[in-house]
Amino acid sequence: MDWIKQNKIWIICATVVVIVAAVGYLYWSSVKTQQGAATTMQYEDTTDPAALKPKLGVSAQEAGEIATKIVAAQQGGTSRRATYYITSPNVQQAATDTTKAINNNDPALPMAAVEKTDRTVVTADTDKQKVDVYKINLRNNHKLKAGVTVADSKAYPTIAYQAGRVEVAVLTDGRGVQGGTVLYTVKEW
Repeated sequence: MDWIKQNKIWIICATVVVIVAAVGYLYWSSVKTQQGAATTMQYEDTTDPAALKPKLGVSAQEAGEIATKIVAAQQGGTSRRATYYITSPNVQQAATDTTKAINNNDPALPMAAVEKTDRTVVTADTDKQKVDVYKINLRNNHKLKAGVTVADSKAYPTIAYQAGRVEVAVLTDGRGVQGGTVLYTVKEW
C-alpha cells in the first residue's frame, strides 16, 4: 500500500497516458477510414481554398495551407517524385483514368502515386497537356506529451497536450497542480 502512495502520481500519469493513447488511436483509426479516395478536381480549383475545403473535407485553414503548397508545386517549388505516361483521348479523360487507377491501387502506377496519404488530388493541366497528382498529408494536430520539469530544485512530472500550435502543460507533485505553462508555436519547419 505504501508503494501505491509513494508512486501515486506516476500511476495517475500512466493511466492518463493509456486512456489518451486509446482515445487517440480510436480517433486516428476513424480518420484513416474516412480518408476518401483520390479526388479529381479542375486545375483552377486546386489553388482556391474555397473550392478545396468542401471537395477534400478539410478546415478553412487546412485548405489555405494545401492551396499554398499546390501553388508552390505548380510553380516548380518542389521536385517531381515520379513520371508516368498514359494514352488517352484527352487530358480530362487521362485525369479520370488516373484517379480510377489510384483508387484501384493499379500496380502499373509509380509507388509515389499509390502511397497512402490523407488526401489525393488529381487534376488535368490542359495548357501543358499533363495530369498532376498531389499527395497531401495533413499534420497530426493533437499530441500528448509526458516528461519532467525542474523548478526551484524540485522535479515535477509534467503532462502536456498540444492542439495545432497551442500547447498546455501541467506540473503536479501528486497532491495537486503546482504550476502550468501555455506555449504557442510561432514558426514550424
